[in-house]
Amino acid sequence: MGQPRRQIQRAGLLGSALLSAFALTSCLPVLPATVTSVTGTLTPYNPTLSSSGIPAEQVDFTISPNGPFECTVRVSNGGKVVGSTFATFGEPQGNPSSVQESVDVSITGDTFQGSPSDASVTCFPTTSAPVPPTTVP
Repeated sequence: MGQPRRQIQRAGLLGSALLSAFALTSCLPVLPATVTSVTGTLTPYNPTLSSSGIPAEQVDFTISPNGPFECTVRVSNGGKVVGSTFATFGEPQGNPSSVQESVDVSITGDTFQGSPSDASVTCFPTTSAPVPPTTVP
């Protein structure tokens, strides 16, 4: 079936904020993204660390990229940021004027059935190699 066209890298809240600040100061054009849904889910887990899935919110969004792009995705609940992740995406397949993507964002606390206003997606064109995952203690 070929190589997957996207790679999700977990950066944590602080790492994600730093990556966003770096991206904003790099003067790259922001790619408009529209969040279409936020849905509670459980992501796979390591049975040696946990006995159930990890709480997450699946964020679905549409975007019109001209090539590879990267996004910071934040999820809020009651006005408080409860999760954040950084994702890189390869060349869009099909019609790049309207690409639908989905990202699972691990959250703090229980899952909830959010609305599109509970997530923000900020994307920029990828101009270099993907940023390696950041581990924040």
